[in-house]
Formats: sequence, structure tokens, C-alpha cells
Amino acid sequence: MPLYYVEHTHTAETCPTQKPDLMRMLGSHVSQESADKFGIKIVSDIVHPGEHRMMLVLEADDQSKVDDFAKPFGMVGTVEVKEVSTCEQVVATANC
Repeated sequence: MPLYYVEHTHTAETCPTQKPDLMRMLGSHVSQESADKFGIKIVSDIVHPGEHRMMLVLEADDQSKVDDFAKPFGMVGTVEVKEVSTCEQVVATANC
């Protein structure tokens, strides 16, 4: 199944931590239970503290599912979605 890299950034002024209800909503959204509703698997999620940046690696059969899952983060900043491969896949296919 394809992998997707999602990068979300926002400013200090639009940081969800400034609004507890929004923070809880977005925090609960990044759960496997929520992802299941979109038909995707969360492989990894990380946040760069102080940089207002979050990255996700998601697995889905269609990018539109990932786009839909990532939409709520667009309320406070930018969202970029890219299809990606693992190093193992690149070596196996010799396609970078």
C-alpha cells in the first residue's frame, strides 16, 4: 500500500495550543481510531517542539483519503501531502 508524507506547519499566532478545544480536537484526530474512519493507517507522527511543525507518515490506498484526513490542520496553517517510498522500496525497484 502506498505511503504518504504529510507536513503541517503553523505560526506561533495560529498554534492550536492557544485554543484548548482546538488542541483536543486535533490531538484526538491524530489517532488510529480516527484514521480508521478514513481508511488509512498512521505509521508515524512527530512534532518539532517550538518549530510549530508536525509530520505524519500514513499508509492508504488512495491519496484523496490522506488529503481528507489532513484537512483539519489547514484551519491553522499549511498542509503538504506527498507520496513517498521507503529506502527498502527504492533499493528493490532501483527507482528513486
